[in-house]
Amino acid sequence: MRWTEFARRMALAAVLLTPLLATAQDTSPEAAPQETSTTAAASNPVVEVVPEAEVTPPRIPDQFTLMMMVEQGGVILWVIMGLGFIALVMALYLIFTLTARREIPPTLMKRAHSQVADGDFRGAYQMCMDRDELMAHVLAAGLKMAGHDRYVVQEAMESEGERGATILRQRISYLNNIAQIAPLLGLLGTVWGMMQAMGSIAMDTSQVKGMTMAYSVGTAMITTAAGLVLAIPTLAIYFYLRGRVIKIVAEVEAQATEFVELIMRNR
Repeated sequence: MRWTEFARRMALAAVLLTPLLATAQDTSPEAAPQETSTTAAASNPVVEVVPEAEVTPPRIPDQFTLMMMVEQGGVILWVIMGLGFIALVMALYLIFTLTARREIPPTLMKRAHSQVADGDFRGAYQMCMDRDELMAHVLAAGLKMAGHDRYVVQEAMESEGERGATILRQRISYLNNIAQIAPLLGLLGTVWGMMQAMGSIAMDTSQVKGMTMAYSVGTAMITTAAGLVLAIPTLAIYFYLRGRVIKIVAEVEAQATEFVELIMRNR
């Protein structure tokens, strides 16, 4: 009786424990890999590799534009541009005003010749004093000495002619000054730009120093180019106006010689 009761209890225990054992066998293989992976992750931490920063070379433009040249030229380029504006205004003014017709007007010559031929030296002198042409000043100087000897009259007119010629040369000399100063300013800007370029290249740690140096040298040459662009046409205009002055002075001398003879005959 006791053995029968014991066997019944053992069978009941086996029925109850069988599902629990099956569940434990199903879950244990999954837990083991998770524990293994967790342990491996703890023992071997992941190290993130940060990529090194790439050295970016300076951006070199494909070609210079006019605005880029003005910006890179600096203060010296602006000074050269200011001189260029002054030279342009002066050249236009002198081209239209410095002419033989203005300094030796035909109407003045006709009236003065008529009055001197009639012996009206005072009227001719007063007419010449009221005008500002070079020929008028020369005639006034000669008429003022009309009562003296020939050499006195001639010397007075020559002295006034030399003074007037000096004034004409002085008027055009400003163009010559600008033409000489502009290249020197351009050279100064280039030297200053080269100094800055060499300094920037020395401080540059990149591997593109050749391109950087070529770009910097090209920038430094802008002021020299600007100075030459201003100096060449300005000097050409100066030589042209100097030829006009020489022609005017020669014609004044010729007219003054004729009036000396006229004054001597009619005094």
